[in-house]
Amino acid sequence: MDYAVKLSFPSDPRYLGVVRGAVERFAALTGFDEEDCRWITLAVHEALTNVIRHAYHNQHDQPVELRLRERDEGMEVVMVDHGTGVKQEEMCGRELDDVRPGGLGLHMIREIMSETQYLPLEGRNELHLFKKRGSKTSVGE
Repeated sequence: MDYAVKLSFPSDPRYLGVVRGAVERFAALTGFDEEDCRWITLAVHEALTNVIRHAYHNQHDQPVELRLRERDEGMEVVMVDHGTGVKQEEMCGRELDDVRPGGLGLHMIREIMSETQYLPLEGRNELHLFKKRGSKTSVGE
């Protein structure tokens, strides 16, 4: 698979602004409107925050790779880390009626993106996110 953009950066939150800018501009380049660009960027930000917090346990010097490409009338984002993986059944987020800060990132990612797939592989974890142009985002309704 050829990706149009590949970013490699440390798991330091200081780099999240740079990554958000790249994702938002790539989404616009691939035909998403301004609102969708913001939603996609939020989903990627939430996923990267989870990598830093949970896979790397807040270590800020670990490698993260982000790959972006246009595909199937939309865009694909692949995140690769080498931290602690989780089992699919453990990726549930907390209950929505449990009102308190934090813990809703997975819900938001799943509502924003058209498809999500997490692959805990040998020596790395991959999160594949896909957003189809024209698909409805139901967050905040």
